[in-house]
Amino acid sequence: MMTMTSPRTTEKTRAEPRPRVLVALSASGAPHGAVGAGRLVARLLAAPLHGMLVWPTAITPCEVPRLLRVDPQALAGMVLDVDVGDPAERVGAAALAHPIAFLVVAAEEGGPDVCGVGDVAARLLDATHAGAILLRPGATLSRIQRILVPLDGTPSTAAALRPAGELADRAGAGLDLVLVEDVCAPPSREHGAMAPPRYVDQPQHEWPAFSAEFVRRFAGAVAHCPEGVPTRFFLGTGHPADEILRFAESLDTDLIALVRGACACGHGAVFQDVVRRTRRPVLVLRR
Repeated sequence: MMTMTSPRTTEKTRAEPRPRVLVALSASGAPHGAVGAGRLVARLLAAPLHGMLVWPTAITPCEVPRLLRVDPQALAGMVLDVDVGDPAERVGAAALAHPIAFLVVAAEEGGPDVCGVGDVAARLLDATHAGAILLRPGATLSRIQRILVPLDGTPSTAAALRPAGELADRAGAGLDLVLVEDVCAPPSREHGAMAPPRYVDQPQHEWPAFSAEFVRRFAGAVAHCPEGVPTRFFLGTGHPADEILRFAESLDTDLIALVRGACACGHGAVFQDVVRRTRRPVLVLRR
């Protein structure tokens, strides 16, 4: 039996290639963690897996294992792309040229940037609009069972976290929503923001009602999290970065989902603090 494809269908297929998982390869550190994370995410999403190495001089894909000092089998099943020039610029351009599901980036140890991830990683996080998975040296992402989702009670933050819910759905993972109440910060003026009640007369009734309404509004209506994803709700009080790191440890989080705001605002300061201090993989999302 012969299957006929109309020209319109063919054009649509060509115009909408499948989003890929792109791993930014670097010779400055062991690439195994980034490659393993990319392989896991690509398998969960049934997405093509690409690795890109940018070198000062022209190279071929066959030279990539030697330049990275890894066994070729470590890169098996990955499409290898090579380029010449500035690594952050060329990987960023590749992420814009082709649909990207997630970009996997390895951080350097003790970089001079505000997040301490190194120049290339910092610039890639600034440039890409796709979700990025950031791994510290020595960190691995071999499973995704629990994703920590810190929230500040604003719809704009919740909306940006939609990829975290989709990834949890594909991985069969659970979401741990943490509403961090910074008592030193002024209340948000964003329309639709939701803060925990200051005074609770009947906690056995009011807290369950508040929790259910918060999850329904932010995980469902705003972030459009798939209904089948198991979700737990927690409340933290104190400095947001400290609370996020505390919950990540106590809940044995596999992946911390953070929304990156402008570096000059409170969101940016919390983002920088968590990324600089955590040793766990971070899913970086943009507003």
